[in-house]
Amino acid sequence: MNEMERENTQHGSKRGRGLRAGIVVLVVLFVILVMTNPNEEDFVAWLASEHDIHASYDVNDGRTFTQTIDGEEKTLHYKGGHILHMGIFSTYSYLFSDNEEKEIQIEAVGIINMLFDR
Repeated sequence: MNEMERENTQHGSKRGRGLRAGIVVLVVLFVILVMTNPNEEDFVAWLASEHDIHASYDVNDGRTFTQTIDGEEKTLHYKGGHILHMGIFSTYSYLFSDNEEKEIQIEAVGIINMLFDR
């Protein structure tokens, strides 16, 4: 093997190692994002901290929501919503109505155990 062939082989293996290391980093990053993707419990806790919408559970009534505005608590009726888990992030949407039938829609995006209004 002459000098030129040895040099090409060495550069090729360095490039291969770099590519493999890059792929490993991407896979590890992907796994971390999937593992830290917020779930519905995280979203309900976020509703309480960001929007003063609190969930409670009753054997007869199921899950109920209340919202506190200016010290006054009002009951919200859950009308529907969706949660879409995309692996590395999730989207959340809940639709409520109050006793005056005014609709309140809360939407959020969750990634790395954090939720953001959208």
